[in-house]
Amino acid sequence: MRSKKMTSVEKEQWDKLYQYVKNEILLYDSSQSIPSGLVLRLKGLTKGKYMENRNTEDKADYSYEVVLYTFQICKPSIMSAISNKVFESESNKFNYICKIVENNINDVYLRVQKAKKSEENIDKLDTNILSHNGGEYQKKTEELRNKRLNELW
Repeated sequence: MRSKKMTSVEKEQWDKLYQYVKNEILLYDSSQSIPSGLVLRLKGLTKGKYMENRNTEDKADYSYEVVLYTFQICKPSIMSAISNKVFESESNKFNYICKIVENNINDVYLRVQKAKKSEENIDKLDTNILSHNGGEYQKKTEELRNKRLNELW
């Protein structure tokens, strides 16, 4: 089975996710990169698997954007959890972080889908029925009162 080529949008989303995890979650500096094993673990989140590989069936299909949103939403709990725990290795630490993300990714996915649906409904809304052509304004002055009086006589 051949690997699927990433679109330019997917590449951009992947880069944002990678940079966010590298800088905001793992707190790496500019001279560090995420090890390949952790990258596979990160990519596996998009498929609902432990690690990305071609030999097993995908369990899900989350976009990199949804995974990024999940990391962003979970960041406070991730940072709190890893600050109070000692890990044997960087790999164990990242697995712990990914487990927090896995536990929340479906909620974030549903929120994103709901937001997209609301946006579509707004786009479909017929705004022509919302226009209002108001009535004519009539001055309430002596002229109008006098006109009415003259009509009566």
